[in-house]
Amino acid sequence: MGIKDFFVQYWWLVLLGMVVVIILSFIGGSFLMSNRISKEIDQLMSMDSKKEVRDESRITQEDLEGLPEPVKRWLLSVGVVGKKKVRSVEFSQRGDMKLEPDQKHWLEAKAKQYIRVDQPGFLWHVDLPMIPLINTKGRDLFYEGNSLMEVRIGSLIPVVNAKDSKKLDESALHRFLLEIPLYPTAALEDYMTWEAIDQESAKGILTYKNMTVAADFYFQEDGTLEMMESLRYKDHDEQAKRIPCIGRINDHKEYNGIKIPTKVEITWVMDDIPFTWYKLENYDVKFED
Repeated sequence: MGIKDFFVQYWWLVLLGMVVVIILSFIGGSFLMSNRISKEIDQLMSMDSKKEVRDESRITQEDLEGLPEPVKRWLLSVGVVGKKKVRSVEFSQRGDMKLEPDQKHWLEAKAKQYIRVDQPGFLWHVDLPMIPLINTKGRDLFYEGNSLMEVRIGSLIPVVNAKDSKKLDESALHRFLLEIPLYPTAALEDYMTWEAIDQESAKGILTYKNMTVAADFYFQEDGTLEMMESLRYKDHDEQAKRIPCIGRINDHKEYNGIKIPTKVEITWVMDDIPFTWYKLENYDVKFED
């Protein structure tokens, strides 16, 4: 029997073999990516641990002196007084996502995020059902001032692999700043300074690894934080420019005595047109001080 005759007679066996190879490849890709993420979590949570001297003191009302009034009201309202500074936080996340403004249907995202607060850093990894029966995995890593963004179909086929970019690094630090409401004791860390704007808003300025980013925070009279906004890179190519990035808080919940945002909408303003790309909900929040 020739090769041609074999394929004609046993085409189903050849097809089955190809399917098995594809399935095993995706399983292997998923294992490798999961292993990489686990190592990055360990690295993030232990960075400079040998040099670290933990601050066991608790935050007092005197620690808030000198802050702009709306920031002070916010920190009092969320309950940081009497707590230790948060060293790290992890939480789960679910939400609806659009990758492009003209995308008709929302994608159901499921994510997990790990954040190092005393030294800005984070790892966010997300699962997206972009292709039927094949999961798409994305991850954003910010570690010691360097950022990496990766998206793989089936955890195997790379469609985005961005790194070694100053714009990407700055955008990641901007993200950390905009997400400070999730770990509000970070407002008192040495890398943060605050400037008053008016009675209901203040500018937060974060300096880390020779980078400085800023964002405006908007509060209600009772200290409730409503919105954060910064000029941030959405892309990292040579033509990319900073554009408005807005986080609007729709709900809060208390974890370990600290009230944090749980429902947030994230919007880019592109050519003066708002593009809300992510409506998220944070849950299962765990703090470590």
